[in-house]
Amino acid sequence: MAELSEQDIRQLAEEAIRQLGRSATPEIIEGVVKQAMNRLEQRSETPSLKPTPSVPSSRDRVIITAFGKNKPGILAGLTGVLASCNCDILDLSQKILQDFFTIMLLVDIAGSNADFETVKNDITTRGEELDLKVIVQHEEIFNAMHRI
Repeated sequence: MAELSEQDIRQLAEEAIRQLGRSATPEIIEGVVKQAMNRLEQRSETPSLKPTPSVPSSRDRVIITAFGKNKPGILAGLTGVLASCNCDILDLSQKILQDFFTIMLLVDIAGSNADFETVKNDITTRGEELDLKVIVQHEEIFNAMHRI
């Protein structure tokens, strides 16, 4: 495994702070970063007997971010659109802060029965129906915009 630079560790800590929100204390953040680093080290030391699964190209992956007032049906509404387009949700994170709902999804659209623009329009339209602000971007664009 490649050594993590101080910048890599700082970015990991900043991401932990963003995800932990108000519960982020220096001790908790240090623990989260140490656990993540230990997992990475264990992966690199443990030989894998399983074939490496194919990773979708970043051109086939999109980041969907949505936020607005919380109410029942938001998660079902958004994920239902993705299911109807045969998109694969690779990862998601959601948070409810008092009355505010936020979600971020990493989605593989390679096997979708719809192109990127159709998925984007469908999920944005459904988000508007749910009074949400929805942003849909190719992963490459998202990563380029968030480089430090």
